Amino acid sequence: MSSSSSAFQDRSETRQPDLYASSTVPIFFSAVCVALRFWCRWKTKAGPWLDDWLILAALLSGIGLAADTLWWIPRGLGKHVEAFGPDVLWYWAIGVFVTELTYTGSIVFVKLSIVSLYWRIFGRMTSIGLHITILTASILAWGISMFLLILLQCIPTRGIWDDSVGASCHVNREVAVFVTCIPNIILDLLLLALPIRYVASLNLYRQQRREIISIFLLGGFVCIASIVRLVAAIPQSIHPDVTWNTISQVIWSDVEVYFAIISACLPTMRPVWLAIRPKIFTSRTSESSNQTPTPKRKVFPWSMSILTSKDGTEGGSGLFSRSGQSAEVDLGDNPGHASQESRTVDIIALPTITLDRSETSYFGPLEGPTYSQEPC
Repeated sequence: MSSSSSAFQDRSETRQPDLYASSTVPIFFSAVCVALRFWCRWKTKAGPWLDDWLILAALLSGIGLAADTLWWIPRGLGKHVEAFGPDVLWYWAIGVFVTELTYTGSIVFVKLSIVSLYWRIFGRMTSIGLHITILTASILAWGISMFLLILLQCIPTRGIWDDSVGASCHVNREVAVFVTCIPNIILDLLLLALPIRYVASLNLYRQQRREIISIFLLGGFVCIASIVRLVAAIPQSIHPDVTWNTISQVIWSDVEVYFAIISACLPTMRPVWLAIRPKIFTSRTSESSNQTPTPKRKVFPWSMSILTSKDGTEGGSGLFSRSGQSAEVDLGDNPGHASQESRTVDIIALPTITLDRSETSYFGPLEGPTYSQEPC
C-alpha cells in the first residue's frame, strides 16, 4: 500500500514555507523578549541573576535549533523523499540528531530558569523551597536522561546517520519519543501550578494578582505545544516518507521552545508594561483620586484656641510648625483662669505621619495611593 500511495504522490508538493516561518518568526520574538528582560533588570538597577543567564542559554540553544532547521530545509525537509536523491536520509538523520540535542537543551534551560525565577520571587516563603528542590532535581534528571538517550542510541554515535560504521543501535525511536514527551508535559503542568498559591498570597491588589497569575498561565500554551508535538510523532512511525511526516513534529518543536522562552520572560517585564501603558498598573490610583474626598474631622473650639495665635492668625503657631518657634496664645477664654493674660509657649514640632501603600517586590514598585494624616 505504501508503494501505491507513493506512486500517486505529487513530488512538487512542499511545506517548506511553513518550516521557514516556524524557525524564523518565533525566534525573533524570543530574542526580543530576552533582550527586554535584560533591559528591565538594568532599568531596575537589579542586575542579571541566575534565571536571566539560564534563559539566555536557552535562547542560544534555540538559535542552534533554528539554524539546524534552516540548514535542513534545502536538504529535503518539507518535501517527499522521492523528490531528492539517495543522500536525503543521511541528511534527515543528522537533522533529527541535532534537533533533539538543541531542543532538549533549550527546554531544560527554560525550565531551570523558571524555577530560579520562582526562587527569586518566593524564596522567603520557606514552604516553596521543597517544591523548587524537587522540581529542579526532576528537570535535571529528565535532561540528563534525554542527553544520554540521544547520544547513546547508537554506539558509536556516528552510526545514527552513517550505516557504514556498523554501529549497534537498540533504541526504538518512536517509543523513546513517547517516553520522553510525557514527563516533559507533566513537568510543564507542575511549573504552571506551583506559583498560583504564592502569587495569591502577595500583598497586591486583587486585580494585580489576577494579572500576574494570568501571565504565568500563558505558559499553558507551551503544554499544548508539547501535546501537539507528541501527537505529531505518530505518523512518523507508520510511514517511510520521513522527510514529509516529520514536518509537524519539527514545527511544533520550534514553537514549543520559542514560546517557552517568551512565556518565561513575561513575568519579568513589568517595567516594559509600565513604559508602554502606565495606566494599566496605576488605574487604582486614578480611580481613588476621582472619588469624593473623605471629609475632615470637625475641629472643636478648644483646639482652635490652642492652634490660634493672639492676633487671630493660624498656621505659624500650629502643632505642625517648625521647631524652635514660639507663639502667644490667649488663655483668657479658659474658665480655669481668673485673669486675662497672654502667655508665651514653645511650639513642639510633630512629624507628618505618612502611610505609604507603595511597596516593592520582584516585579518592581507596586503603585498604590498614598495617604497623609491631616492635622486635627
